[in-house]
Amino acid sequence: MGKNKTIKPNESLERKNKKEQHLSKKKLKRDGKPRQEEHLQQIPFRLREIMKSQERMKIGARKMKMMKKKAMAPKPNAEVSRATADIPVPHFRRGGKESEKAYLRRMGRETQHVLFLTKNQLDRKPELEQEEQEQPADKRKSEKKKEFDKVRLKRLLKKKTDRREKEQEKELFIDTVQFGEVAMAPPCLTTRPRKAPIKPEGSMKGLLLNSLLGHAPVSTKPSMARRRIMEEERERAVQAYRHLKKLKQQQRESQGARLGRLQNPQ
Repeated sequence: MGKNKTIKPNESLERKNKKEQHLSKKKLKRDGKPRQEEHLQQIPFRLREIMKSQERMKIGARKMKMMKKKAMAPKPNAEVSRATADIPVPHFRRGGKESEKAYLRRMGRETQHVLFLTKNQLDRKPELEQEEQEQPADKRKSEKKKEFDKVRLKRLLKKKTDRREKEQEKELFIDTVQFGEVAMAPPCLTTRPRKAPIKPEGSMKGLLLNSLLGHAPVSTKPSMARRRIMEEERERAVQAYRHLKKLKQQQRESQGARLGRLQNPQ
């Protein structure tokens, strides 16, 4: 024997209420006014075009162009305009019912806000043009980075060229010595190497090698005795030269006298 199912009165009431709500919603949807989009969809395409053309005629061609331009124009960013705008300077004035502590607190809050805005403001350069000045900070940073990279490349190229020059100089001054070859004296450089210090003459004569080889170093400044000897020798040479001059002059005079006698014999 199957047991009869008993339906609770509360459940039956809930079901009835739900059905009634559902039916009422359907009726509202049917009886409610259609939306503008649905209304336009129901109108045929040609009729819609005629309506649009009538609206255009009423508005006018110029106004339509202006409206299109406004619609196509890019909207200015609010963040950029805020950043570029000048920071308003706060003017403090104590209220009538405001206490001293509240007034000071408000002043501190506003000053901190102004400081925060100044720190986060874009870098301004009045010497630049307006277009360059209005560029964002990212572009300026990229330009600075490019300039830095160029300078860095120049430095690297300069270093490479200097290194090559040094290597070439080393190769020039390398002397290949054959087996069994003996050097009896140090080599004499015909050309002065680059960046070599200029030394006065006679500085190489006071080396230790000269003393080992037996060469006496020649002093640049002669002593007093040496000077006296040199002066005496100079005087002797001058006197000898003068004596020779006198002898030559006497010979010329004697020759001239002889020629005169031969030309005029008496």
